[in-house]
Amino acid sequence: METKLIHEVRAVKSKKELANIIKAQRISEWVLQEAVKYLRDGVGELEVANFIKKSFVKFGAPILSFPPIVAFGKSSADIHHEPNGTKLKRGDIVMFDIGTTVNHYCSDMTRTYFWGEPNAKQKKIYLDVLKAQDLALNKVMQGERRAGVIDRTARNFLAKIYKNNFKHGLGHGVGTVIHEWPNFKPKSGDIIPAGCVMTIEPGIYLKGFGGVRIEDMYLITKNGCVNLTNVPKDLDNVIL
Repeated sequence: METKLIHEVRAVKSKKELANIIKAQRISEWVLQEAVKYLRDGVGELEVANFIKKSFVKFGAPILSFPPIVAFGKSSADIHHEPNGTKLKRGDIVMFDIGTTVNHYCSDMTRTYFWGEPNAKQKKIYLDVLKAQDLALNKVMQGERRAGVIDRTARNFLAKIYKNNFKHGLGHGVGTVIHEWPNFKPKSGDIIPAGCVMTIEPGIYLKGFGGVRIEDMYLITKNGCVNLTNVPKDLDNVIL
């Protein structure tokens, strides 16, 4: 019981803590813009990941919350993909999952792009994942605070179409560590307190095809939530 209490106290962020998280997120957004501009036919995942690391140094936030995930094409079906020599080609899905720290406070964001016009299946997966995120968000905005209920809202929608291809929790608390209490999981008994920062990150991963994950950080408030992520995610904006 005592440890749970510490988690609960830690989950609720002061104004100063929140300011650090938001600053880390803004820096990540600048770096993401630079990384998108850096993309070109034939560039390798590892090269882009190294460019991302250098960009974080340039923007004054060299201590990352986790190593950047850069995944092209079929690699995007690997949830915790480690960037390798895979080269970017037209028609590829491009997934970035990045975050940094400011005064030990973390940020976390995933964006999925298309290098050229996506095909019908890629578009459908993208729009379904976006819809799943919206459904979860609407629950939070309606005042639902049971983590399991929020997770299942997104999961049940995706399961109707993709069976069991959403293979991780819907999201997690963010603070001085990248994954902290509470957690959005289907069987989670956590109650999300106002004042905590949570990710909402549904994803679909189809082996041999590719994956889509969309992740934003939200400040949970008494009556709803505020999106701390300021990067467009509508379909038009993710076609490069």
